[in-house]
Amino acid sequence: MKNKKKLLNFAMILLSIQLLNQLIFLTSKLKFNKIKKSYHWYPWKFGKIHYRVQGSGPPLLLIHSTGNGASSCEWRKNIPYLSKNFRVYAIDLLGYGLSAKPKLTYTAFLYVQLINDFIKDIIKEPAYVIANSQAASFAIMSSSYNPSLIKKMILIAPTGINKLASYPTQKSKLMKLFIELPFIGTSIYQMISSKLYTYYFMQKYLYNSKKLISKDLIDTYHGMSHDKGPSSRYTLASFIGGYMNIDVKKAFSKMKTDVLILWGKDNTLVPLSLLEEWKKVKASVSTYIFKNSKAMPHEEEALTFNQICETFLLK
Repeated sequence: MKNKKKLLNFAMILLSIQLLNQLIFLTSKLKFNKIKKSYHWYPWKFGKIHYRVQGSGPPLLLIHSTGNGASSCEWRKNIPYLSKNFRVYAIDLLGYGLSAKPKLTYTAFLYVQLINDFIKDIIKEPAYVIANSQAASFAIMSSSYNPSLIKKMILIAPTGINKLASYPTQKSKLMKLFIELPFIGTSIYQMISSKLYTYYFMQKYLYNSKKLISKDLIDTYHGMSHDKGPSSRYTLASFIGGYMNIDVKKAFSKMKTDVLILWGKDNTLVPLSLLEEWKKVKASVSTYIFKNSKAMPHEEEALTFNQICETFLLK
């Protein structure tokens, strides 16, 4: 009798957790629907890809970071300026933003395919590329497989080469599986993607100035991380599991494309010291250090960032 009662109590706890998770996703979706705005859709083989396009001129593809809640919205201070001289495409990678979030393992090779297919099918001509953080490795491998598709490349604080070369371990695989669990995993995801933790992460790692962390910004990240319900957690699981890592050392050393690497001096998430790893592999890269930024110089010092990118791409 006691065992049955314990089992019933445990079942009630699981049901309560499930209902709470569903309520959080539903509430977030209802609030987010009031502020979100969709643009264009690319019917890719693994799911619909959301993107926006603005301006005229040579094509420029912007690829956001792989942080939780990340999306093409991070380019909101860059698109208006850059679109004066470029036809700017800002993509939501699969599993991010408003794009589809299927239940699968998200790998670097998946995103390499997406970038190449997007350029071929949507842009339809060689493009310039600006990629942030981990997405820099996807852009490098895209160029490696199809050198003619990318004309020049700008990388913002790319993840360290040595870290990218580390593939999933037994521990990271277990962490991935744990986050993918229906009850506990979803609850962990809710904590990591909560507004409180999002604010903490932003002020600690992303921005020097707390004034940039507005309510609208928090709502956007929170909404993007909840847009497709519980399936939103699979990108985070794959990221933590190390499945988005890829060894780019050889590909980067052989690249003939001109590369500019930008870095925020106060970036502690991807420390400036890692720039040396990239320069050792390819001494010819151009670099610029933003003195008043952490991980998001394209937002914190947008005007300078835009002008530097424009000059490098058009020269």
